[in-house]
Amino acid sequence: MTGGYETPSDLVKYRHPGLLLRFPITYGATSKGQYEGRGKHHDRLESAVTGEIRATADATGSVILPWNDTLTDVIRVHIRKIEHIRHLPISSDFAYNLHGNDSLFSTVEPEMITTDTYQWYEKGYRYPIFESIETYRGKTTLTRDAYFYHPAEQAYLPEDAVNQVIRERKQAARKAKMIEEESNLLSFACYPNPVKDHIEIELTFRKAIAVNAGIWDMQGRLVKQFPSETPNTHYRETLDVQSLPQGYYVVKVSVGRETASEKIIKN
Repeated sequence: MTGGYETPSDLVKYRHPGLLLRFPITYGATSKGQYEGRGKHHDRLESAVTGEIRATADATGSVILPWNDTLTDVIRVHIRKIEHIRHLPISSDFAYNLHGNDSLFSTVEPEMITTDTYQWYEKGYRYPIFESIETYRGKTTLTRDAYFYHPAEQAYLPEDAVNQVIRERKQAARKAKMIEEESNLLSFACYPNPVKDHIEIELTFRKAIAVNAGIWDMQGRLVKQFPSETPNTHYRETLDVQSLPQGYYVVKVSVGRETASEKIIKN
């Protein structure tokens, strides 16, 4: 944390900057540091500032965005800043006397201001996706703000090659997973229903794969098993159910890791 900070009411320059965050950020990591500075308040008061910053990566998970997109590698960082501020009337020749002594402020009772900042980071982006900031004095809230930094806008930042590589790797892994999880079973039909003598099963696939078919009774017992086949992209089987007692059954087919089933009535 270098330079200083500016708010609607305060402008502070650091004499001794403190550590804000330590990168890379990992879950459970904590950093802390102290800082000191001089500034002015509402252009009317001169300020001497000392403070402590503690940052903790305290949560991980996913964030669902309102346009049906989900960020899956999110880490939340809680930054608490506790600041002690002493004020004196500002002089006409005010300057940020960063190297002067603070003896004039020694008799002034400090005002304690606490700021809680929560930042949500996603892998592959330089800045947080969300940020909320609340500042309070004691139990009184002074300011409360929230900001959203759109991932798409961050994706086009110049001179950010490291994060660009991370995003490309994530996109490739996500695409591979979608292809792997894509259903091979395109359609499943079982007719007639109710059935008396024979029932037809028809299936179509994206690619050839072994098919196992069978009939179960309502107690979950296998009552008919049919030989496994590996058709090209279309499967059709005629199942003889003449010997089955009347009642309800379930026709079930297994296609790789997928299963399709339909409840039938035997007359």
